Amino acid sequence: MFVNFRSPLALYCKVLLNKVSVFKLPPLSNRLANKTKARYTYELARQLCSHSSKESLYEKRYKHEEDEAMKIESSLFEQSSIKYEPVDAQEVLMKSKIPNLPKQYKRELIKTAQPTTPSLVSPKKTREERESKSRIIKDTELGLEYLKLDLNDPRLTTLMITARSKKRRDKQCQIVVEGRRLILDALVCGLKLNTILFSQKDQLADIKQEVVEALKRFPQMKIYKVPHHDMKKWSTLTTPPGVMTLFERPSQNYIANQLTAPLPLTVVCDNIREPNNLGSIIRTCAALPCFQIIVTKGCCDPWESKALRGGCGGHFRVPIRDNIDWQELSMLIPPEVAHDCCVFIAESNMDKLKSKESNVTEYCSIEKTGSHNLVIIGGETHGVSEAAYRFLSMVGPRGSCLNIPIAEGCDSLNVASALTLILFELRKSILKADEETFLSSKS
Repeated sequence: MFVNFRSPLALYCKVLLNKVSVFKLPPLSNRLANKTKARYTYELARQLCSHSSKESLYEKRYKHEEDEAMKIESSLFEQSSIKYEPVDAQEVLMKSKIPNLPKQYKRELIKTAQPTTPSLVSPKKTREERESKSRIIKDTELGLEYLKLDLNDPRLTTLMITARSKKRRDKQCQIVVEGRRLILDALVCGLKLNTILFSQKDQLADIKQEVVEALKRFPQMKIYKVPHHDMKKWSTLTTPPGVMTLFERPSQNYIANQLTAPLPLTVVCDNIREPNNLGSIIRTCAALPCFQIIVTKGCCDPWESKALRGGCGGHFRVPIRDNIDWQELSMLIPPEVAHDCCVFIAESNMDKLKSKESNVTEYCSIEKTGSHNLVIIGGETHGVSEAAYRFLSMVGPRGSCLNIPIAEGCDSLNVASALTLILFELRKSILKADEETFLSSKS
């Protein structure tokens, strides 16, 4: 039975029922005595709650209003009842749950499913289709011919993956050089240029003359114009310079033949794992110039992009022998001066020097140098390894540790700054010894 509890009649019935306490049971001893009264109350409540003409009118009006509200709601939100239907059978299989089936059977069902409607996703382009968009451009203004590549061209991807991988780069003897100044340094030193990548025509125009001369020497050189997005993706700089080149790594004999009057100094890098520091060391050694640089195992790659930028062209002017084991170090000293070779270790930790019981000399008080001099420099974090001290003990009195005094509270100097001080003090001692030898032989 439908009862509108908001009507006055229903409220009156509710008050009446509360007053007569129909639902409150009397004690068991009084139930039989009150039976007549309870039945009378029940009949009165039933008559009050029965349908009347006024209640029926209220019921119909309420039902009509409810139907009208439902119609308005359905018209307003009729779009919400529309469900997404997959466009092909493959999506149907992906959306539907297929219980108790191995993955291989699900894959077979997806492969064999035929699409009901054409898919809106464009098919993946093949390598040949992506390469076909490139075109050769003959620039009369620059006087150069280059190949313009499309975005994400597979040739550029293959080229840069090979150049960025140390293993592949070492196998093909390639180095990546970025920036106008470093490229010009490499061309001046006579390195073989294999590939030029540029994103803006102005950047190529800045090195136009050097590129034309390089084309005459290396006619197989390739020039590519690539989108700026690709240049930014493959560049190691936050702001790419716009020109990137691939050079053939120079051989040690080629660089050694170009050296003019190098000092009898060999710098051994030990535990140097910061590319910028290693680049600065190479730059200092090229400024003296040193005879050679030896990079032991455990150091960072000297031909990495950061090290090349830190070297500022020093890599092309001094021989660098990398990935050398300590057992091979003695074989790299020139044999004609191996009998008179002095070994110096740069060490600022005095506690470590006391435990080694080795000869300690201040960097500015070097009295004796040999026909050849070997300087071992360690990283700022790990310092010089134990293998370096074992090598120092092999030369006996011709080996010593060089100390640079620093203020109390300072941990150490930058490795490149410390080496610069030591090398130029050694240079002063070597030149002084050569001058004394020359004067004594003349007299």
